Amino acid sequence: MGVFTRFRDIVSSNINAMLDRAENPEKMIKLMIHEMEDTLVELKASCAGVMASSKKVQRELQEIRSHTSRWHEKAQLAVEKGRDDLAREALVEKRRYAGREER
Repeated sequence: MGVFTRFRDIVSSNINAMLDRAENPEKMIKLMIHEMEDTLVELKASCAGVMASSKKVQRELQEIRSHTSRWHEKAQLAVEKGRDDLAREALVEKRRYAGREER
């Protein structure tokens, strides 16, 4: 919420100077309120977009971790069955997903 605080501080610091210069303080205040409302709408939209992106990234990360875990289990099962060739392939896939997780 630092953006809102910063915005409020900027408006507060400039309001007296603007009122002094204004021919009609009432019109200036209405204009400022309108501009603030527009800015608030933009900020809300921006926040919603960031939150949606964050949730998407979290879902993707969980999916990658799930794949990594499954390939690890497949590698263990292959070793138990004496299939080292399959275990190696499973570990290669596990590493591929682990690399995606680090990004």
